[in-house]
Amino acid sequence: MSSINPHFTFNYVQPEEYRFSHDSVFLAREVFELLEGSLTPARALDLCSGCGIIGLDFLFHCRQAGRPLPAQFDFLEVQSVYQTYFAENLKSFGAGLPSVSFINQNYEVLKSPDMQGRYDLILSNPPYFRLNQGKMSPSEFKNRCRFFIDSDFKNLIEAIDNALSPQGQAYILLRDLQDHGWNPLNEARKILAGRRDIQQVADIRGTPVVRIS
Repeated sequence: MSSINPHFTFNYVQPEEYRFSHDSVFLAREVFELLEGSLTPARALDLCSGCGIIGLDFLFHCRQAGRPLPAQFDFLEVQSVYQTYFAENLKSFGAGLPSVSFINQNYEVLKSPDMQGRYDLILSNPPYFRLNQGKMSPSEFKNRCRFFIDSDFKNLIEAIDNALSPQGQAYILLRDLQDHGWNPLNEARKILAGRRDIQQVADIRGTPVVRIS
């Protein structure tokens, strides 16, 4: 996939200290194309949302194509610094938004009983690295964007499993880290233990797009 975004949506605001990559906007477009109207989610979630790039881009594409929008779209992000940027991006999006909420919590909240089966669609570009992988930055903010610090990979997959409705679909970017001795896709399959189907369905600049359903 090209590093140039051919599907511009609108101008975002985001922290200068850590700027999202094109992987996020490419994921939104990829899922939009993969679904092709086959899923009309009543409730959707942008997990590890940052300033809302993936979810808002996905909604933009749906609006442009005249597809039905979810009645509710939640954006879950543990770092509260993003909330101001998210609010500005909502304004830039313009009219036509469904009901949206910014949830400033750790994704482990999705493992609670009252979250079971809540979402028909989950999109996520989560941290890629465990704490023993890669070089840490002096910036705590950057580290929390790139590394599993506030929780871990197992809790991420278990959270998605619990929060996804029986007929729901989750699309997440899982970078292949075999050079670090870790294959996240294989580990996710072990964690799910056959409870859900999990498959690579696309590739974004070398990073697998994985569907959990």
